[in-house]
Amino acid sequence: MEGLWQRAADRIRDSLGQVGFETWIGPLNFLGMQGRTATLEAPNRFFRDWVSDRYLELLRQSLSAEVGQSVDVKLTLGLAGNSNLHEAVRRTMPPGPSAAEAAPRDRHPQLNERYTFAEFVVGSANQFAHAAALAVANQPGEKYNPLFIYGGVGLGKTHLVTAIGHQLWNSGKRKVLFMPAEVFMNELITSLRRDRMGEFKEKFRRVDVLILDDVQFLAGRERTQEEFFHTFNSLHSDRHQIVLTSDKVPRDIPGLEERLRNRFESGLIADIAPPDLETRVAIVQKKAAHDNMSLPSDVALYIAQNVSSNVRELEGCLTRLAALASMDRAPVTVDFTRQALHDLIRVQDQRPGIDGIQKTVADFFHIRLVDLKSKKRTQHIAFCRQVAMYLCRKLTDNSFPVIGEHFGRDHSTVIHAYNLISRRVGNDSAFRMSIEKIERELKIDQRAA
Repeated sequence: MEGLWQRAADRIRDSLGQVGFETWIGPLNFLGMQGRTATLEAPNRFFRDWVSDRYLELLRQSLSAEVGQSVDVKLTLGLAGNSNLHEAVRRTMPPGPSAAEAAPRDRHPQLNERYTFAEFVVGSANQFAHAAALAVANQPGEKYNPLFIYGGVGLGKTHLVTAIGHQLWNSGKRKVLFMPAEVFMNELITSLRRDRMGEFKEKFRRVDVLILDDVQFLAGRERTQEEFFHTFNSLHSDRHQIVLTSDKVPRDIPGLEERLRNRFESGLIADIAPPDLETRVAIVQKKAAHDNMSLPSDVALYIAQNVSSNVRELEGCLTRLAALASMDRAPVTVDFTRQALHDLIRVQDQRPGIDGIQKTVADFFHIRLVDLKSKKRTQHIAFCRQVAMYLCRKLTDNSFPVIGEHFGRDHSTVIHAYNLISRRVGNDSAFRMSIEKIERELKIDQRAA
């Protein structure tokens, strides 16, 4: 029977992705089959209700496919019914620090000590960038040189490149230099003014690893770009690792010289997108655990549902919540959290509804709303319908069956659409930008309302 569950679990993992699986399915305990009913034990009532609402049909389908006949799924509560998501969050983390990290050298003066691989929460939106960063940390100068990571504010770019610095610094064999691009520019100006360019070049061209954060600030600075161009060439020719971050891909940075753009694009470019719901829950729980804060699962979910733009805002909300709870000596409940963070987060009733999403998607793709809701199966209309179903699932708390009713479809069709679009969002950056544009339009519509 254990083999049955393992095979079904592999199917579920393929549908949900690693983070979604580890966060919500991994903590379930398979108790066995009795007749045509499979029993799964959830660690607490919150877990049971969440899985029942969102993943029960996926569990049924996956187990039925392995058994070869229709299977019912029963969710029960374990004895430790008041446990929380900490174990689930732990499972989403990469392996703990290496021996080098466990016994590091003296602290690197430029690297934030909290920004390590062990503290980085991996999800579908940052999985590729994380894998690339690990590859660079393990084989600097050999793989992906330069490594260029781009994404919006507060999504974890600096965390990830700092983690590279920590691992290489703690190995004891690498001279690591981490610096914001703005500081690089200021040091250059100071060196020119004091006629110390020899010292400047010596500092930057003798390092084993150069990590330059926010390189978009080099744009429009001709002398700074010229000096960095020569620094880049010197390090690269000696196979020393270069790691760069930006809020845009190189080709979209205005005022960036073509020769630098070519150098930046010569290695690997990886993006980081806003985290999905499961990853946001994991991030909140991870920070709470790190800060020794007891955080109920429903509170973590409330914060994650209402703060979706970036990781920094999630952490800021949790920091404020911890401070207010400590001052008031009050239990951390959803009601307390709603009051404490009322001016920081967008509450549930401000979210778009299914009808609003359908209209916005239809307008975006220039099709009639009636066609979106119809039985028509032409390729373009079916695709637009799948996008709308995906956004309804992502942006609302409605279950798959409820969403299906609004489209005149079975819930399994909605599950298929959600999984299909999720995979494309994770693999196609241009498509993801289109989805993000629709989401921005929905937010604008809500504010206008």
